[in-house]
Amino acid sequence: MSQKACPYWPDKSIYFLIGSTFLHFPYFREAEQKQFFLNQIKKINKILNIPISAYSIAINHYHLKFYLEKGLDLAKVRQLLHGGTSFEYRKRFGTKYKEMWQSFKVIRVVGEEMDRKVTGYIIGNLLKHKEVSTFNELKENRFSSFWHTAEKYGEEYARGLVYKVIDVSEDAEGEVGVEEFKSIKI
Repeated sequence: MSQKACPYWPDKSIYFLIGSTFLHFPYFREAEQKQFFLNQIKKINKILNIPISAYSIAINHYHLKFYLEKGLDLAKVRQLLHGGTSFEYRKRFGTKYKEMWQSFKVIRVVGEEMDRKVTGYIIGNLLKHKEVSTFNELKENRFSSFWHTAEKYGEEYARGLVYKVIDVSEDAEGEVGVEEFKSIKI
């Protein structure tokens, strides 16, 4: 019996996933907690063979961009991220609330311009939320794929992607001040 294509989540598509913790509780405040979640992302890549092209793990939410050959695999991604993380996180760190996750939003990425904006938003997210304060810190932070984009396409290109969606200025010392954020127009 063959699976039918999902009309809501088309096959052969790029998806932008956003998830936030219950009441925005900072479950990923510590590097060890963030690493735990990053390992879950790596499991998606390894177990489901789903290419992850951008990610960001903040203290109370995450962003992920990936390609799905089969749209129906979105449920498996969600299960590994939310279900797998919740179960293992509780055992290892404990949780303040009964629920760990509050929301989950999926956006299908359509077109090159949207793809660039989504990537910039994801890789610059820790800068936007002031979890890092310079591009150098962002590049050194393993919880954002800014480093990967900079390595693959050049740091100037990666910064350009961030500048397109997050209005930042950089003084001579490399300090970044986040002044105003532009929203992604989808």
